[in-house]
Amino acid sequence: MPHEFVAYLKDNPGYRRMMKQIRWKYESLGHLGGTIHLDKISDDERAVLRSLFKKNYLQKSASFTVEKFINAFEATRYRGIDFEAVLSLYFNEKLSWKKDLRSQYEDQKGRYFESIINLFKETPAGLWLEDILVSRNNAYVVINSKYNEDPEHLRRLLTQVCHGLNQSVAQPQKVRLALFASRVTKDPHAFDMNCDGGRLLLYALAAYYHLGYPKNAEAQMELLYRAGLIYDEVSNYTICRGIHAFIGDTSHSGWAGFANCSEPLHVSLWNIGMIDRVTCVNNRVFVFENPTVFSEVAGLLESQPASLICSAGNVKVATLLLLDIIVKGGSEIYYSGDFDSEGLVIADKLKKRYGEKLTLWHFTPEAYETVQSKKKLSVARLKKLDKIETLELKMLAEAIKKSGYCGYQEMLVDVYLKDIERL
Repeated sequence: MPHEFVAYLKDNPGYRRMMKQIRWKYESLGHLGGTIHLDKISDDERAVLRSLFKKNYLQKSASFTVEKFINAFEATRYRGIDFEAVLSLYFNEKLSWKKDLRSQYEDQKGRYFESIINLFKETPAGLWLEDILVSRNNAYVVINSKYNEDPEHLRRLLTQVCHGLNQSVAQPQKVRLALFASRVTKDPHAFDMNCDGGRLLLYALAAYYHLGYPKNAEAQMELLYRAGLIYDEVSNYTICRGIHAFIGDTSHSGWAGFANCSEPLHVSLWNIGMIDRVTCVNNRVFVFENPTVFSEVAGLLESQPASLICSAGNVKVATLLLLDIIVKGGSEIYYSGDFDSEGLVIADKLKKRYGEKLTLWHFTPEAYETVQSKKKLSVARLKKLDKIETLELKMLAEAIKKSGYCGYQEMLVDVYLKDIERL
């Protein structure tokens, strides 16, 4: 009887859309139910509706429940028929409830990730995967998407990243990222920042060090360096003057030569990665955001001993790492910058990083009044000042917001020189 009923339904094209919607409802609900909606009713569909429900359907659309549709056959020879069996035969497939499919999918995915986690049980990598699958934070969205695209490719990718995480944090050693990737994966580009492997490694390292995902290139390089991985080691540099570097107890002749001649020295991540410690004149370094001011002060000092650094605007990783070494060695930082939103944001970042080891050098409302320019700050730039958290800088930020104008370091060169000579 079901086969005969199916043949009857298939012979009449007016049933096609109705049967498709009934199947969709069944897979969504897990039972025969819901409401069927038909737009732009065809002549064949109109004839079926008229036959089933004994009324004319002159309108362009119609709605009726699945229950009403099935009950309409109670007055025919197909009374009492198993409509689930009919539906399965009609589409020549076993019907699956979407909740069952979801459950199967989740079970399969769970077993998949468990097999990877078991390879790295009780290691930083295993703990990372366990945490993101439970919390659905960190790299969860990326991993879930990659799983749906190609599970086996993701398995290879995660295996590489997990090995990379475990090896990099076990004993952080200064090694170039490409060389490290070659050792772990035999592919020097496996952890490049523009590929999935590199992005996932950043997610893993961020989780290990309890940080957010690095949003820009500088933050990415800093995070990698924290794990001993050096990326873009040549083009990332800072400029210094009057700083001596040491490898163990041996003075680095290159740094010493420039320092003894009172000449500026460009040092890259490569150079910084080769040294163990540095010394500054009188355990103090003066940091200038503005390259012009740095050059002017360095030139006016001539051969007088003083340790200077030029951060050249947004602080590069090389500058941060050199400052880290300076602070670790017991020296203090005096930081100065332009009186605008960008200058204060940089100062705020550095103050939060180095705390009492960093003095905000002439970053006061009083100094701002003496150097205030006639250049108006845009509303967008002024808005950035709302993000300042350091109490000392908040007062300056309010003064700048109140006036709406920026101020520049160039007008404080004489003040800086007097301080350096005095200190």
